[in-house]
Amino acid sequence: MDSNVPSSRIVCEARCILNFDGFDFEGVIVNLSLSGALIELNDMIPDDIHPDSVCDLMFRTNPDLYPIKYTCKVIRVDSKMIGLQFLELSIM
Repeated sequence: MDSNVPSSRIVCEARCILNFDGFDFEGVIVNLSLSGALIELNDMIPDDIHPDSVCDLMFRTNPDLYPIKYTCKVIRVDSKMIGLQFLELSIM
């Protein structure tokens, strides 16, 4: 995708799980594009998560079932919001 072309974002309120360093953090997807997502976490973002960190994002359609996992790179972080760029999609 050409980095000069802006991605269209879809407002979304899907529940999700962000997995970083073996720990799960629950949140909500605020908006979604073909290249990434903006996530609002239920808790404060740990200090270990910073731009260029790699994590996994899973939609939470069923608490016991995570059929799709996105490997992501953290693009930006503030107290409860985290911007992610999708790197890889895996079907579990």
